Amino acid sequence: MSHYQQGHPVGSDRLLSTLEQLLAVDTTELEPALQRSAQVVCDVLGADKVDVFVYDQAKESLVARGTSATPMGRRQHEIGMDRLPVAGRGRAVEVFTRGTSHQDGRVDEDDLELIGIREGLGVRSQVTVPLDVGGTRRGVLSAVSAKRDFFSDLDTGFLEAVSRWTGLIMHRAELAHAVLERAEERGRRQTLERLLGQLTSRQLEVAILIANGLSNQQIADRLVVTTGTVANHVAQVLARLGMDSRTQVAALVAELGLHRDEQARADGLTDGHAPPER
Repeated sequence: MSHYQQGHPVGSDRLLSTLEQLLAVDTTELEPALQRSAQVVCDVLGADKVDVFVYDQAKESLVARGTSATPMGRRQHEIGMDRLPVAGRGRAVEVFTRGTSHQDGRVDEDDLELIGIREGLGVRSQVTVPLDVGGTRRGVLSAVSAKRDFFSDLDTGFLEAVSRWTGLIMHRAELAHAVLERAEERGRRQTLERLLGQLTSRQLEVAILIANGLSNQQIADRLVVTTGTVANHVAQVLARLGMDSRTQVAALVAELGLHRDEQARADGLTDGHAPPER
């Protein structure tokens, strides 16, 4: 008999109370948000562990990005059951690939479940439901208990509703992260542009040619100047940018994408007229 059936808020009241707590979760950072969400659901259900497993494409695994702070939750990480390869078996992988929920009150008798879950964690009851974010399958939400026949059909429906809201939390967190990244990128780009703004037009031209891998002799041939003049320009570029090597200059120019304009600049120089020195 689940925590829900032992006298906690029933039906829509319980769901509303849980969703209110989930909506209050700070979504500034994804993993703390998922940790908090898992704990909220675990407390409401009286489960021994709740996980938000998210698919990691690089690892080709479902990775527990949010786990309740419970003894079984800690045990899971200790024995490595916080990562479930999708190429393997197990009910979580099945729910992820098929998109249908799974409920079982006799996990110890289920040969299709991972031995690490049955014996390593001692799970006896579980509910696992799909987790979608923005219309795309991203993982699963799972609640387990060490007691047999702990969860009801109502718990499964409840967890499915919570999963939809957890998907919204993830979407909010990812949007917030994307906005922050764009803001940081704009700030970094402006800083780099101000840094390059310290160069004269000829020094900037030399920096761009450096970024395209040209040697001093090749730059001199391109600009129709002596190698000594180029060496002087290079020294001034390094000094004005506060850098120690041509590699650093090349990285800065490449980050701003200015090296892509070099061919157009080169075409403009083929008539034999170099831009005036500043």
